[in-house]
Amino acid sequence: MGTNSPNPVPFSEPPYLCGLPSPYYTQAHRQFQKACRAFIWEHLHSHAMEWEREGTVPPHVFEVFAKHNMLLPNLPSPLPVAWLKKLNIHDILGVKVEDWDLIYTGIYLDEVSGYTLVCYTPTCVDFD
Repeated sequence: MGTNSPNPVPFSEPPYLCGLPSPYYTQAHRQFQKACRAFIWEHLHSHAMEWEREGTVPPHVFEVFAKHNMLLPNLPSPLPVAWLKKLNIHDILGVKVEDWDLIYTGIYLDEVSGYTLVCYTPTCVDFD
C-alpha cells in the first residue's frame, strides 16, 4: 500500500479516492493524501512488522516525523497558526498551516491507521 494505486478490496478506500465526486475534498486535499500516504509508508508502515517484533519504535522515527511537521496533525483543531509561525513552522507536507482544516486531519488519521498488525494464529489468541 506504499503507492497510491487503487486498493482492489471493495470499500477499502474512501470514495473520493475511487473517483467519486466530493463537495468536501479539494485538489489540495488529494495532493496531501498522496504525499501523506507516501510519507507514512516510507517512514512507518513499511517497518511496522520489524518494529512490532522488536517491541519498540526507534527514536529516529519521532525525529523524522517532527522534522517534517507530521506530529502537528495530532494537535487539537484549529492549529495555533500564530504560534507555529513564530516557531518558523509554515507547512505540513506542503499544506500551509493556515490552510489546515479537519479534512486534512482526517486524511492524516486515515493514512496512519491504514495498516494494522493482526495475528490470527492460535499462538497469538488464547482460545481456551
